[in-house]
Amino acid sequence: MKSIVNEHSAWKKVGRGIYHFRFVLISLIAVISIFLSIYAKQLPGILEGDGFRTPGDYEKAKNILERDFEQSPDSLIILLERKKNATAKEFQEDIERIVKVIEEEKNIKQFMNPMVDPTMKKENIAYISLLFNEKDYDKLVDRNNNFSKKIESYSDESVKVGTTGFTIISDVMNKTSQEDLKKAEMIGVPIAFIVLFFAFGSLVASAIPILIGLISIFTTFGILAYIGKYVDLSIFVLNVAPMIGLALSIDFALLFVSRYKSELSEQKTSVKEAISITFATAGRAIIFSGICVFIGLSALYFINIDLFRSVAISGAVVVLVSLFLSLTLLPAVLSALGRNINKGTLKWIANRSQDQQQAIWRKFAQFVMKRPIIMALTSLIILGIFVIPIRDVHLNIPTIDALPKHEPSRINYEKYQKEFLPDALNHGSVVVVLDSDEDILMNDNLTSLEKVQQEFENDSDVLKVRSVFNAVNMNAAQLLPALKSPNATKLQPAVNAYIQKDKTFIQVFLNSDPKSEKGKQWVRDIEKKYKGKIEGFQMTNGGQVKFEQELFDEITDNIRYGLIVIMVSTFIILMIAFRSIIIPIKAIIMNVLSLSATFGIITWLFQGGNFGLPQSDIMLILPVFVFGLVFGLSMDYEVFLMSRMQELYEETGDNTYSTREGLVSTSRIITSAASIMIVITGAFAFTDMVPVKQMGIGIAIAIFLDATIVRLVLVPSLMQLFGKWNWWFPFAKNKVEEPKEKVG
Repeated sequence: MKSIVNEHSAWKKVGRGIYHFRFVLISLIAVISIFLSIYAKQLPGILEGDGFRTPGDYEKAKNILERDFEQSPDSLIILLERKKNATAKEFQEDIERIVKVIEEEKNIKQFMNPMVDPTMKKENIAYISLLFNEKDYDKLVDRNNNFSKKIESYSDESVKVGTTGFTIISDVMNKTSQEDLKKAEMIGVPIAFIVLFFAFGSLVASAIPILIGLISIFTTFGILAYIGKYVDLSIFVLNVAPMIGLALSIDFALLFVSRYKSELSEQKTSVKEAISITFATAGRAIIFSGICVFIGLSALYFINIDLFRSVAISGAVVVLVSLFLSLTLLPAVLSALGRNINKGTLKWIANRSQDQQQAIWRKFAQFVMKRPIIMALTSLIILGIFVIPIRDVHLNIPTIDALPKHEPSRINYEKYQKEFLPDALNHGSVVVVLDSDEDILMNDNLTSLEKVQQEFENDSDVLKVRSVFNAVNMNAAQLLPALKSPNATKLQPAVNAYIQKDKTFIQVFLNSDPKSEKGKQWVRDIEKKYKGKIEGFQMTNGGQVKFEQELFDEITDNIRYGLIVIMVSTFIILMIAFRSIIIPIKAIIMNVLSLSATFGIITWLFQGGNFGLPQSDIMLILPVFVFGLVFGLSMDYEVFLMSRMQELYEETGDNTYSTREGLVSTSRIITSAASIMIVITGAFAFTDMVPVKQMGIGIAIAIFLDATIVRLVLVPSLMQLFGKWNWWFPFAKNKVEEPKEKVG
């Protein structure tokens, strides 16, 4: 009988080449990795923002409001809270004192305070808004942070001073992400080592996958630090890249080391031959699974949102690095170690009866395969039950609620919103920016502007409208004469707040919630109704509702292309790998089903606040991320399992035997690999960032379902039901025929 290994002489030649040049490879990769690891220290300082940004009207409107009306999201908000025992006079004196301190600061572009705007103060709370004149975002962040620490120190017995704002919140997210990464690594890496130790029984063998995983992370961070100088990358890269890289590298190494140890256990097999065979089998499987993961992540690039593209870029880089190190550094290290791979072996673990373990898995496989219809239906019913909660899912874009509830910048911002922006807190806000070819302060333009405002006010979905007419309490016919009167100087500040030469804006508050679908649809409708049709004006919409609507539409309109790429590419890759039509189709369908079940469980956990998790809506990006990440990652197990079944089928032509023995020989590896993946990603459940927590738990659940219900029950059941047709391939000869030899 001809083994499938002998059919891959080219793969074996590569393995032998790595063996011969093992020390050169180790030295060269070590130098490159050390250099990139040192460079990686720059990455946290390069990353900025949460990445929820897409080109469109929202960005255009935001830039106009910032440039022409000095309404910048980068403004620093200083919150002043009157303490219980303080008098009104003392509170006022403190406000004046802090305003004077700020007035002494240089390089201030915009400064608004209660001394010039009484609406910025209430009985027990007030706020100050300022913007430093810094073009460089990093300098602005540093200046805001240094200044906020300084200004907060002015708290005394009568006033509490706190700071918040976009740049402060963004910086807190960055630091929290770094702390979350350390926390997850401290939990995940030691437990992963323990799982590996029980899988291998050897300290040396257990340490190698961890080492490869850590090297891949630091190397990836170095590459991303270079890329980040030319491409905007989200701060979530700090969590996503290590989550993928560590789990994937350890999985690849686990498969490779396990197969190497198995080949080395043969008495007559040399280290050189063990490496070449391992490269031809496990190495080949790693390449196919790595390509699947790469495609799954790259498909996110179809969505033109910074966060998705950041994850697509960082994910693609970490997969390529993990793949490269697993196929170069790992076999080179194993070649150098030789039979020393078994050093540090504890006999009571290493000598656990593998025959006994295999006997247990064989009984399990036989139990499943004797009842394929019942087991398949049971699995499908269980997964179907898990899918049910999806019908109640609420998808939202995480904003300030991404931070933990105890974070001061979040607490301060929520107080600021509650006291001074109650309409924006409870009602969707749309900023309609109107641009004219002529000065706004002309009769025709003012009349047209007033007409638009009146149409908005008459809309049943609108709560209220604010514009220049509300600010001065006049209509279009009254405004121009008033501006020519002696009292014009009193009106000018209010007019300037809404009109700058050829630009003005109307703020519309809706009756619906800021994150509701009703609000998003209102924006879509008015753009169809008014865009290009308002006499004298060009309309550009901004505001929170427009922001949400653009992100939702960008995802829903383009995700289909990413899904098509994932499905078609995965089908082609698996078809080529296994020379089968049925196996790729089953793999894709089972993945979609298990991922749907995952989303159902996540919905139940977070929206219900079950098991002590923070009650929250599901972040909009979660389904897309988990699908892109896990669809590829779970193919690891598909490739590991089916590769072994394929080897056995090529040898025997017996589908039942190859399915059973393939499951028996890989179950321990798949279980260990899944356990490590679950530990590494599940460790992010203990982090503070809610989106990261959801993502970590989501991936862990998806891997658990895939490695248990799908791989251990559904796969063997369906393999048994389809029989020899599993291996039917229209372009190959003799694929559907009677077994060549009955074995076992």
